Amino acid sequence: MIDAHALARFRAAFLLDFGVPLEDGCEVFWTTYFQNALIDGRYWAVLAEQQSQTHEAQAVACAGLMFFPVVPVPSDPSGLRAHVQGVYTLPEHRGRGLGERLTREVLREAQARGLKSANLNASVMGRGVYERLGFTEANAPEMRLDLAGAAL
Repeated sequence: MIDAHALARFRAAFLLDFGVPLEDGCEVFWTTYFQNALIDGRYWAVLAEQQSQTHEAQAVACAGLMFFPVVPVPSDPSGLRAHVQGVYTLPEHRGRGLGERLTREVLREAQARGLKSANLNASVMGRGVYERLGFTEANAPEMRLDLAGAAL
């Protein structure tokens, strides 16, 4: 079973690398989320591990896959979209291809499930990897609204 706490730690590290402040309790909250999402199938993840000096396996990189419902079409009847999420490598392990290898692994999982497309939100650091894998800019006119502050 994938270590949900490791996924939560990687998520926190990823956001902190980009200067995003975290709410108190995020890691505990995310650990619970990942535990449940891994069990019910909303999330699928892989970890790269390395032996530590104490000969224990230590997670050094991860990649995840979320499954979002979409309206099916004849060319893609699955009704699901794969969203690559949570690709992160600890700084001291970067430059070894771990992120790309793990991203390929989650994309192969999406293919094995019969999904026809995948998307992601690329960081500047990861953009080259994703372009090598065949990702292209999407023409999605996405807009967002903060519902908590919206006067509707």
